[in-house]
Amino acid sequence: MRITGVPLLALLLLAGCARPGLEPQNTLPTTTSARPSVTPSAESAACPDGGLRLWVDRGDAAMGYRETGLHLQNCGDRPVTVSGRPEVVVLGKDRDPQDVAIVPGRRHSESAHPVALAPGQSTVAVLAWRNTYDDISKPPVSGVYLAVTPTPGAARQILQPPVPLDLGSTGKLEVSVWL
Repeated sequence: MRITGVPLLALLLLAGCARPGLEPQNTLPTTTSARPSVTPSAESAACPDGGLRLWVDRGDAAMGYRETGLHLQNCGDRPVTVSGRPEVVVLGKDRDPQDVAIVPGRRHSESAHPVALAPGQSTVAVLAWRNTYDDISKPPVSGVYLAVTPTPGAARQILQPPVPLDLGSTGKLEVSVWL
């Protein structure tokens, strides 16, 4: 078979775009042994009472699917062990609770397990959602703030993600366990 003209040019251009051996890199850890290299912003640099500092990274979005990391650092002077999912409440621009169901993560569906954090160590939970509209009678939900309790008995912290969580009208936010 002979390929000529425009089809040949298109084939050559597509072949030039291929990069064998390169795979997309995840922005969030996918194993329990990984620790994030992200650091908290200057505004959250002070260690809160209880020695647990939370922050949200910028995340990643593709074709309506969004993920962001909820980071937890032991900024105290004693080891801390966390397990399970953080308690998350989505808040609007006036810090009023939004009608959002918090459900277990589907893509990051690891079982709850203890994560021991020595002073200075961090872990992450993944927040995931879809920016889709399945009910046009409801206004879109925008999570401007998050109220997060990292582990039972810890103090609740109010966080402002770098960009609002654009939850569409689905009313659902997936939360993984601490990884």
